[in-house]
Amino acid sequence: MKAERQEQDFDFPYGWNRGDTCVMITNKAKKSTCEYTVESYDGRYFGVRSHTGLFHRASPQRLFHSKQEAAAALEQLETPTQERGGMTFQ
Repeated sequence: MKAERQEQDFDFPYGWNRGDTCVMITNKAKKSTCEYTVESYDGRYFGVRSHTGLFHRASPQRLFHSKQEAAAALEQLETPTQERGGMTFQ
């Protein structure tokens, strides 16, 4: 039974484990991030809890292992794109 519980606690995809601290971008325009604790995974979304105790559901693409990774993702979003007729080309 203990081994079964251990698998459940540490078998999240994308390299996450229960209790890990993740960084999530909270505002792209202001480039602000916040740290959360990973609590669960329901097969689609991760359940994360902030330091204030609020629970959120987040997609894996929004979670980063460090502030540097989050900053790099923000920089990729800022790369200049060529717009034409409502369509965006990169």
